[in-house]
Amino acid sequence: MKTLIFVAIFWYFSLIANSQTTNLSFPKDHSFHPDYNLEWCYFVGNLQTTLGELGYELSFFRARLNESIEVFPVHFAISEISKKKHYTAQGIERKYGGLAGYSSQKIWSGDYSLEILSSKEFHIQAKPRKQQIALNLYLSISSEKKILLQGKDGFSPKSYRYPEYYSFYYSIPRMQTKGFFVIEGKKIEVLDGTSWMDHEWSEKGNQKSRLSSSENAWDWVCLNLNDGSEIMAFNFRKSKKDSSESFATWRKPNGEILYFREPSLVSFVPKTKLWKSPNTSISYPLEWNLRIQEISIEISPKIENQEFIALETTGNIYWEGAVSARGKIFNQEIIGNGYLELKGYENQSKILKK
Repeated sequence: MKTLIFVAIFWYFSLIANSQTTNLSFPKDHSFHPDYNLEWCYFVGNLQTTLGELGYELSFFRARLNESIEVFPVHFAISEISKKKHYTAQGIERKYGGLAGYSSQKIWSGDYSLEILSSKEFHIQAKPRKQQIALNLYLSISSEKKILLQGKDGFSPKSYRYPEYYSFYYSIPRMQTKGFFVIEGKKIEVLDGTSWMDHEWSEKGNQKSRLSSSENAWDWVCLNLNDGSEIMAFNFRKSKKDSSESFATWRKPNGEILYFREPSLVSFVPKTKLWKSPNTSISYPLEWNLRIQEISIEISPKIENQEFIALETTGNIYWEGAVSARGKIFNQEIIGNGYLELKGYENQSKILKK
């Protein structure tokens, strides 16, 4: 019976994927996609700098509200690990007056921009006015083969139970990163480290908004490991009352890519310890266990307070921050760095009313 269920699941996913196939082509698909209603492209990184270790997030969003209106929120954060400081900034613009937009070479919104220099190179800038943080980074990979499609043709299902929830999704792990940050007026040069790019889009044409729903809940992690492998894993919940459905991608050091989409193959679960935000009183589980076949990894935050309160732009609150990883792959000890995102841990309408 289980075999029949798996066959039915894969057949359905294949049917959905084939009906929605897009042949990804770079650098074209690095930019936004006007036929889709929801899209995000974000960069996170763990970097050694002249100020010590920094983590950062720079996220570009696009939402098409109707045929004539698009909005472009941006989230920007820096985590100063040694001092346990977390800085955030955000903005949102529309196309009016050229304040925001996108082309084949660039995405921009107010004080933030992403230049697509080639299929393998990017230039990102964040210079929020009246804020004490900024960045100016150049990111690159050596070959297009380093682009990691998160499924066949980049088709990424989010749910077994609700196959209509999906996106097109690719990642670029281990991007060489050069440039500088600014914190409280001080310029900080990047010395070493890498960045991870994720890009997703969904909800074509008149499709009902799904992944943008405030009811969805997520746990997501990306990991660069010292054996040369990379892992992306996530839990999805259609609503905060649903149980998690888990998916993962593992690219081995030899370049082989394995997708884990069958029930029970991925265990991505929190430990019991919770951290309560002093700003929102939301409690987040910041320590996690990830199990995928012969992979066993413990994930822990580099600092606790990496919460993002995005009520001014996307209207939600989430935790996203730099993490450390330690564990085993086929009994080989591994360590690594990554980023963890947690969304949907409390009914945020209560906070909106405060």
